Amino acid sequence: MDYEERELILELFPGTSPELLPLGEILYYRDGEGRVHILEKGPPELHLTLEPLGTPSAPQVCEACRRHLSGSALAFFRHPVGGRWEHVRYLILCQDTPSCAEHARPERLREILLRGILT
Repeated sequence: MDYEERELILELFPGTSPELLPLGEILYYRDGEGRVHILEKGPPELHLTLEPLGTPSAPQVCEACRRHLSGSALAFFRHPVGGRWEHVRYLILCQDTPSCAEHARPERLREILLRGILT
C-alpha cells in the first residue's frame, strides 16, 4: 500500500497541526462570483474563501505574488479569521488570479491560508 507523507504523519500522530505538515498541493483560483479560493489538498483538506470588496486607488503590492501593480490591477478581499466574522482580515490581491498564481510561491499561499483558518 502506498502512503503520502502527510497521511503517515496523521496516522502516527493524529491531531497534528496543519502548519506542521509538509506542503500539499495548493490550488489558487477565482470562482464565477469573483471570490478567490486558496485550497490545500489533504488530508486534511484546508480551504479559505476570500470575498471581493473593490479596487484600491493607488499602486499596491499583491500579498500573494508580491508584485507591485497599479490599483486597477488589484482588488481588496476579506475573510473571517478562524471562520468567525468578529475578526476580519483584509488582503490586496491581483485581479488576474491565473497570472498571480503563476508568480505566487506555494509557501506564501499556504501562509495566507493558515493565517486565515488557524488564528
